Parts: sequence; C-alpha cells; structure tokens
Amino acid sequence: MEKLSSAGLCNWMRFKHLLLLVHLDRCRNMHTAARHMHLSQPAASKILRDLEDYFGFAIFERQPRAMVPTELGAQLVRHADILLNDAERMVDDIQLRREGGYGRLLIGAIPAAAPEILPAAIAALKQHRPRLSVSIDEQSSDRLLQALEYKQLDLVIGRLTAESQHNQFDFEPLLEEPLRVVVRHNHPLIDEPNVELSALNRWPWILHPPASPMRQVFEAALAELGIASPDDIIETTSTQTTLQLLLSSPMLAVLPSSVLKWPLASGQYAVLPLTIGKPLDYYGIITRKHEPLPTATAELVGELRQQVLLHLHPTCR
Repeated sequence: MEKLSSAGLCNWMRFKHLLLLVHLDRCRNMHTAARHMHLSQPAASKILRDLEDYFGFAIFERQPRAMVPTELGAQLVRHADILLNDAERMVDDIQLRREGGYGRLLIGAIPAAAPEILPAAIAALKQHRPRLSVSIDEQSSDRLLQALEYKQLDLVIGRLTAESQHNQFDFEPLLEEPLRVVVRHNHPLIDEPNVELSALNRWPWILHPPASPMRQVFEAALAELGIASPDDIIETTSTQTTLQLLLSSPMLAVLPSSVLKWPLASGQYAVLPLTIGKPLDYYGIITRKHEPLPTATAELVGELRQQVLLHLHPTCR
C-alpha cells in the first residue's frame, strides 16, 4: 500500500471530497447527500469511490438502509468536518475584516462562568477592541469540548470531562464551583428543620444531562449514600429554563452558587441547607493543544486572569 503524504493529499483533494464525507455521515444516504451538494447520485458515488481508492480502505459500509462510516472512515469524516469548519471560519473572518471589522471570537462557557468572570472579561476586551465580534455559546463542558475539537469555538471556559483530554487540550484553572440545591421561595421543604438528601429523591428534579460534570457529582453523592437516582427528572443545561421551571412547579434543581446571586436577591428562590457532594473541580480556560492563540483570544485569556484576581481579592479593585 502506498504511503500517504500531506503534499500528495493537498495536490489531489478538493473541498467537494470533504463535503461529501460530511454530508454522507450526517444523512447516511447517498441520494440525500448528492442532493445537498447539487450533484447527481452517480457523480457523488464516483467521488466516494475516488476517496476510497486514494486512501485504500472502505470509508462507508453499505448497509441495506443506510451507509455507516467504518472505524477508519469515522476518523476521516472527523478530520473533514474540522477542515470545513476551519474554512468557514476563514471566510467569516476575512469577510468581517473586509467590511472594516476586527474578526470574530467564538467562546464556549459553562453556566458558572457565564454570569461571573466572563462578562467582565469581555467588557474589558471590548474597550480596546470595540469592533471585535464576540459570540458566546453556553453549554455543558462535554458539548463545548466537542465544538472546540471541531474548531467551532476558539476557546472554552469549562472543565475537562475525561482524563485522556489533556492530550488534546491545554487547561488553565480559574475558579472552583460549589453546588447548591435550589427551590422556589415557598417550597414545602423550606419549612423542614432537617433536610436530608435521602428524602429528596421522591421530588421532581431538574438536572444537567448525564455526561456533564455537575450531574456526575450529583449521581456520585447519591451513590455514596446508597440512594437511588430520582425517576421524575427534566434534563437541561439552560440556567434560565431551570429557573423558570422552579417557579412553576415544586421541583428541585442543582445549580452552581455562581449563578444564584441575582435569583436569590430577587426573593423568588431559596437554597436548601444541604451539601451535594464535593465542590466541582476548578473550571478554567481550555484551548486546543499545539495551536497558537489568535491575538483577540490571547487578550481575552489575559482579561480572564485579571478577573479571577479581582474575584479572589476584591480589595484589589
């Protein structure tokens, strides 16, 4: 088998090859993929044959009702997705600069960082880069890291969710995050003198999805006490949705203390006198390994460090 080389690949591969891989992976049907690319099905099939001939292995397994990526094919699709996202970012960045802007900064943030240090850091950055376009995606760490890997984000303020991820990403810790059980202000549990976690699984809960660090801390606390997970749950990563649901029902929610300053000040919510497991590990700045940071991204990192100092030492303001 002839050895692959990046020089040979650059001379041969076209963007249509990448597009077919991504479209076919998403829809698992050659006819649909061809339609998305405005090609005939025979033309799309030929592109796939050319790709498989070039790489020397089957990229998709032809099944009766679907085309499923092989193990090597899935890795090729992943790289194709990253390359296309990179191209899209290049076009967006150049177009913004042609129109007199200063590029775009795409940030991913867990809910704890979104209301705390991140807004102040962005405000400071915008003071000397007023025409920089900034976009913030608030999600759980597991979803944000996937977007960071696929170059849909420039950096993430969150946590690593698996030990092996230190091979992919650089992590700089910022702050740790205590968890609280939150209810509406007139919840029946407010009048209970001693609230035990073991008595709460009969209540409905609002929780993060199972893969999120916050949910894992909650489940670990239950397991340590031998308590079954609650059956009546709603899963969401949205802090705003969680707060609205709490007001409309006698539900319980696990939220980081950092997002509770304004809700508690409103008088509409209360925190139960209960500790849920250990505080979450430090969240921090996560970037792709071995990639130099764009200027605006590096400046935001500097502002985030400054905001952490001010958070830990308020007298420095």
